[in-house]
Amino acid sequence: MKTIKCKIFLCVLVLSNSHISGQNMQIYPKIMGLNEFDLPEVSSRMWYQLNYSRDNYYIDNIGNVSINTGNMDRIYRFETGNGTLIGTNRGEWGGELIFKNDIYEYTILNENICGIVNFNNEIYVLTGLSHLGISEGRILKLETINGIWECTFSKEFNSSPEIYAIFDDKLYIVTFNGLIVFDGNNIQYLLNRQFWSSLYPQSIYINNEIIAIGMRGCIAVFNKQNNEVKCYKKL
Repeated sequence: MKTIKCKIFLCVLVLSNSHISGQNMQIYPKIMGLNEFDLPEVSSRMWYQLNYSRDNYYIDNIGNVSINTGNMDRIYRFETGNGTLIGTNRGEWGGELIFKNDIYEYTILNENICGIVNFNNEIYVLTGLSHLGISEGRILKLETINGIWECTFSKEFNSSPEIYAIFDDKLYIVTFNGLIVFDGNNIQYLLNRQFWSSLYPQSIYINNEIIAIGMRGCIAVFNKQNNEVKCYKKL
């Protein structure tokens, strides 16, 4: 299997004017080895080309981009002090979160699991489903009560979670068609109704200026300075 690699970098353009004191700086995200194209509308010809693409764009935590044809693992494992939390996601056929060790096993949730994360020294689980026009998600806190794992906090949002990353003590969650931020108490919506619905976002890279999202057919780059979204893919 051939893998194509490239890298995200920030090109800083400094604009000066003799009538303005100091420097006026704007930052534009660029992708080496990839080409920018217009944002596709959902169900447009370009969107279908992306949806049918065999290229999955993956971005690691230092901004390296690779393109492959693999599938995402839909089983999530999280090691605790005395066993393992295991989450499964079978789409419209359902999923569950179980706890298992060498002595016993039990079910905590009967929902599609989209991630298990240690955030702010607490364990959270992401759940959700997008199917036949329905998209919903929520985040739940897990705690042990009398030695049994239970959900003690729940916050709903309007689209199923796909991938997540922690940056500056906040949990960024790419959803089926948007982008949200969770601070431990509240949900903030950064982007809604984006083109990547049904393009299966599967990786995220964040720095102070941009949020880059890898998905089927392309990557999307959200500029946090001007709230602009741009798309890149190979020719």
